[in-house]
Amino acid sequence: MTDFRAAPNLAFECVANFRDMGGHTTHDGRRLAPGRLLRAGHLGHATDKDLALLEPYGLQRVFDFRTAADIKLEGEDRLTSQAQCVRLPMPDPAKGTDIRALMENSTPADLDGIFGNGKAEQMMVDTSAGLVRERREPYALFLKALADGSQVPALFHCSAGKDRAGWAGSVVLLSLGVPEDEVIEQYLLSNRSAEEIINRNRENGQNFWHDALAPLIGVQESYIQSSFDTVAADWGDFDTYLAEGLGVTNEEREALRANLLE
Repeated sequence: MTDFRAAPNLAFECVANFRDMGGHTTHDGRRLAPGRLLRAGHLGHATDKDLALLEPYGLQRVFDFRTAADIKLEGEDRLTSQAQCVRLPMPDPAKGTDIRALMENSTPADLDGIFGNGKAEQMMVDTSAGLVRERREPYALFLKALADGSQVPALFHCSAGKDRAGWAGSVVLLSLGVPEDEVIEQYLLSNRSAEEIINRNRENGQNFWHDALAPLIGVQESYIQSSFDTVAADWGDFDTYLAEGLGVTNEEREALRANLLE
């Protein structure tokens, strides 16, 4: 039986934060089928070995939430043989802040001033609320595509696969009827990848990068709670957000369940 919490046993070279969403259980006892919906960081640096690891999934679509600026920096997705890329661009969670440039051009004191004392956490809390309020169209198109059986198996990603993709995964799970506590668990699994990044930079002697930017590299429960709170404040509950905020019909929701659940 697939456990969504299990660390992936695929040794990717240049694909980060990969996991199979299969194994989640819905309120009515059904399970998200393994191999139907995958998530990851971007595929711009995917090697031939990485693509060979993805090939057996038979991916039909790769949903890319990155902006043109992200793609210019990270590269176009490399795709498996059957997959087509669907771009649903959303602004970077840092709202235009070039984190990479800051890392290269700022001192530890500079970074502490910009992101210290809870500023980084608040940036991500605000971003998580903004994804709900301001990015409804890309998420609606994503869900409606997954309701089309010809577009799965599918993989979705942003840059790191944790913020824009994090809410995407949460919306899918909630639409399927997965309990909120499991949705939070899935969201927080991105911290496995974040820990690898932080440890790598520690080894390189860049402790200031970890200390100042850790809240941007990983995820916290307060971030997704901000998304939940925004749904509650603006729409009352998730079902209303799905129907009125995203325009997903009951028929599309049932098709989504038919395509992804076993």
